[in-house]
This record gives sequence, structure tokens and C-alpha cells, in this order.
Amino acid sequence: MAGNLKKFINPRFLKTIDLGLMKQLLARHEEDITQFSLDLLDQDETAAREELHKLLAGSEDTYPEGLRADLHRIAELGSNRGLEITQEQAEREGIDLFPEMKAGDEDVPDKRHDPKHIAVRVFLEHPGLFDVAADRMAMCTVDRLHEYAGRERGVTIDLTEEKVEAFRAAVADLFRGAFLGDYCRVGDYVDGDEINLVVSHGSMVSTMPVVEGQQERVISVRQISHAVLRYSETTGMLRLARFRKAHQAEIAELFASIILERPGFFDDDNAQDLYTLRPVELAGPDFTFDAAYDPQIDKVLIIEAAADQMAPGKNGYPRVVRTLRSRDIRGNALQHFGSTPVSFRGAWRLGELVFRVLFKGVEGKRQPQVTVKLRPPSVVQFRRTQHEARVMTLIERHGLLHDRDDFELVDAAE
Repeated sequence: MAGNLKKFINPRFLKTIDLGLMKQLLARHEEDITQFSLDLLDQDETAAREELHKLLAGSEDTYPEGLRADLHRIAELGSNRGLEITQEQAEREGIDLFPEMKAGDEDVPDKRHDPKHIAVRVFLEHPGLFDVAADRMAMCTVDRLHEYAGRERGVTIDLTEEKVEAFRAAVADLFRGAFLGDYCRVGDYVDGDEINLVVSHGSMVSTMPVVEGQQERVISVRQISHAVLRYSETTGMLRLARFRKAHQAEIAELFASIILERPGFFDDDNAQDLYTLRPVELAGPDFTFDAAYDPQIDKVLIIEAAADQMAPGKNGYPRVVRTLRSRDIRGNALQHFGSTPVSFRGAWRLGELVFRVLFKGVEGKRQPQVTVKLRPPSVVQFRRTQHEARVMTLIERHGLLHDRDDFELVDAAE
């Protein structure tokens, strides 16, 4: 759910939004809007906008719960990126989105072309398209994925409506038991060898006091969250985003047993022992990434590294007793350890590596780049873009992904 609604419902929005669209939106919650009449929006435009401003310019806590939820959902797609995703999805579905609006500006820019205005209209007139675009927006904005390696590669999915519904019902039951409410919707999307499931569900209820005139009352709010599952048939990897840590293993098992029909597929002890920095430790401060194999990668800069000094703990397992962190946006973060007591052949271990991949771009425009945080055994974090596959190949080629008996890496050059 969009965080700050006031960035969406701002004075410019209230002064320009089509009043007919707002009347349709407010009509969905007319019974709960006790101090506002929809007929006010049919009067003189200046007066109507003043009344709309009185209704929405205050704290969002005073909005009816349903209207607040609608506005948060619309705000998620009411941006330039949201409009791009909506247009792309409309094209996939063969929807000619608002052809009467596809005209040039006259004296001033057409206010109907504002992404916020289009998001409101799509929400009202194309709810199915809106849901799918919102799901795709969720898939594009995840950066931290919790990964599980399956028992083998190449396990394909026969995805059916019955399986998706059974998975939805099981997840809804799990969330209901965790006090997250009844709402649960699952969108399924196939992208090449990758299956994507977007789970929209309720979050924990929060309460807040609000003031109406001289009276105080307490309202309850349950926001909508969007969680994502991604499964690669080629690699057997399942990636989860925005699920509670306590639920991740159970969600992975539900996916394995219902969608894959392979119970226990992600149950191996090393299912989350995925990444290693041992090749970097062995090379020492002189380690560099070699990306000459990929003509689209300009260079790779190591901008941050954390070295942990280990010592035996009370239970016999090693524990961190000291950490040294080096940062250098020029790309020399690892090399600075050469002038410190850090030696990766002794008690020191490399706990985290942050590197920036710069891609070759169009001359005159900002160079595309992706910053990656790798922390063994299971964390690789970066903004998922069209370069995701290249980043993962870079990690694999440098031996930073653990070899697995049934998870052999294929040389990208092949």
C-alpha cells in the first residue's frame, strides 16, 4: 500500500481531477460519507472543488475506511512508472485505453493525461486491468528476495486455476490464523520459464484516535500488502518477497505441495545456503570482477565490504567479535583492507560485499546501474530491473553461488 497518501491527494490533484470521476469514486462509499453530499459535485465547479477540498484535504484518518483503501491502491499506480506498467498491460490485453484522450495539447497540457487521473479512471472503468497492473507494479518494486533452492532443476509446473485457488485458500487460512484478516487475492503470471504469483492480503490492524468536532473516537485500519513468489523452472529456485519471516518456510511448502505437487521440494537443510564470498576471501584485497564476457557491462565497482573477526563462542560455534567496514564509491573498498589487520586466511571472514554494476547506456543519458548487496548464506539484494539476469550471471560466474549436486551452474557463454 502506498505510504503517504498526502503526496497523492495534494492541492494540484484536487484542483484538476475530473469531478465526474471523483463522484463515481465517492459513490462507492456514499453510506459512510456522512458529512458530504455527492450532489455538491454537480454545482458550480469552483464551489464543488472547495467542498471536495474540505472533504479530502484533512487527515486521511478522517476518510471512510473503504475510501482510504481505494485511494491508497490508486496512489500506487498514480505515477509515471505506474502509468507505463498500466499501458503495457493494456496493450497485452488488447485494450485501447481511452482513445478519445489520445490527442495533442491545445492551449495548455491536457490535465487528463496526468498519471494520477488515469489511475483513477482505470480503477473505476477497468478494474481487472487495474488489478493486474498493480500486481506487476509489486513485482517490479521488490528488491530483497528470500530464496529457496529446490531439490533438483527442471521441475516444470502445470499451472491451473484449480491449483492457484487451492494455494490462495491455503495462504488465506494461514494469514487468517495470524490475525491478518480474510482478504486474500492471488494473481498468476508466466514470464518465460518463470512463474510469478502476487499475493495481495491484509496486514495487521492498527488503531488510531481521530477528532470529529469536539468528540474523540478510535478507528481501526487494515492496510493491503503485496507479497511476491517467483519460481524458475530452469533452476528450481523459489524466491519470496514481502512475506513475514515466520511464514516463509510454510509458504514455500504450500507452493511445493500444491503448485508443484512435490511436497518437501524445498526442505533440504541447505535450501537457503546459497551464496558464498569464499572466492573473494581467497583472492584477498586484489579481487576484482571480470565482466569482459558481457558487452553490456561497462564496469563493476566494489563500493563497500564488511570484514568480521571470528572467535569461538560459549557453545563452540564461531561468533563475530569485531567488524571492520570499508566504503569507497570509487570501487576500492576491498583494497583498503590491505592496510589493516584483516587477513581472510586467518580469523577474519568477509561478511558482506556491496558492488555496483554499471551498464553501457545511451550517450548523453545517465548511465544505467544496479547496486548489489551480497551477504552469505542467503541474501542477495538489489533493485530488480531488466538487468537482473545479467547481475545473477555475474554472481554465478565468479563462484559466489554455491555449487549443488543437483544445481549445476551452466556457463553463460554456452
